[in-house]
Amino acid sequence: MRLLSIIFLSAVLSGCLSIPQNVAPIDGFELNKYLEKWYEIARLDHSSERGLDNVTAEYFLRDDGGVRVINKGFSATEKKWKEAEGKAYFVRDPQEGYLKVSFFGPFYGAYIVFELDKEAYNTPL
Repeated sequence: MRLLSIIFLSAVLSGCLSIPQNVAPIDGFELNKYLEKWYEIARLDHSSERGLDNVTAEYFLRDDGGVRVINKGFSATEKKWKEAEGKAYFVRDPQEGYLKVSFFGPFYGAYIVFELDKEAYNTPL
């Protein structure tokens, strides 16, 4: 029974890393160009950012080769800034914009860069 539980939990957690249909990570991704502060222009609603304005995500290289992620936004109702720190790692190839990101311990979700101005690395096309 324990083995069955472990297999089920592994299947559920790995499902969080799947790529949605009709979405393809960019090839030729250059992490060093991506390591900076990014400003939100649109979002798919997520509970950790609900009610926040002026949301940013800042990326730094970690000593272990991963990426340190700092998400920050302003809560007008609480009149204060909120911040969350996470970590990200490439799922397959570092040249592919497909990473897994975690803000909550061992639980990872997919992070897919699917459109980007590859030359300037500043805004989506």
